[in-house]
Amino acid sequence: MSRLTTKQVWQLFLVVVLTGIFLRIFVIDSFFVSGNSMSPLIQPGDYVFVNKLSYLFERKPTRNDIVVAKFREEEHQVIKRVVGLPRERVEITPEAIRIKKSRDDDGKALAEDSYLALAQFSLNGTTTIVLDHLEYFVLGDNRFVSTDSRSLGPIDIWDMAGKVFFVFRLNSFAFFRL
Repeated sequence: MSRLTTKQVWQLFLVVVLTGIFLRIFVIDSFFVSGNSMSPLIQPGDYVFVNKLSYLFERKPTRNDIVVAKFREEEHQVIKRVVGLPRERVEITPEAIRIKKSRDDDGKALAEDSYLALAQFSLNGTTTIVLDHLEYFVLGDNRFVSTDSRSLGPIDIWDMAGKVFFVFRLNSFAFFRL
């Protein structure tokens, strides 16, 4: 078995660094979570990994995907859950969120029990948002503190950085996949 020469070590190092840079720029990104709008699933201090290629080709975001996106009027990116899909009507009442396919549709209440502890909203009436063919309605799981599509409006498909697929919890040194 032969030993690696200094030149071979430097070539290997360069290949590893360039591969890492390529992956970081085009495939995977990571973010440090500072707010608690997605608590309890994703908490402040968590480190999330995002698949940048998840929505690049044929696949579109689906309901309940957790995405990193940027609102139209905001500069920073946020982590939110996709609730409303293009061309849907999202109706928010104090009791539930209903998704409607048309104006006459009674709508289906979202089943949020698996990730949302309290589905109550601090609204007095009903709010209805009609989404365009490239718009998505996103909400934080911690609805009482989340700044999301209820106040900032929908997000566009091209403003999504990607889908969160992995979370690293620094305080307990735990990893989990979404």
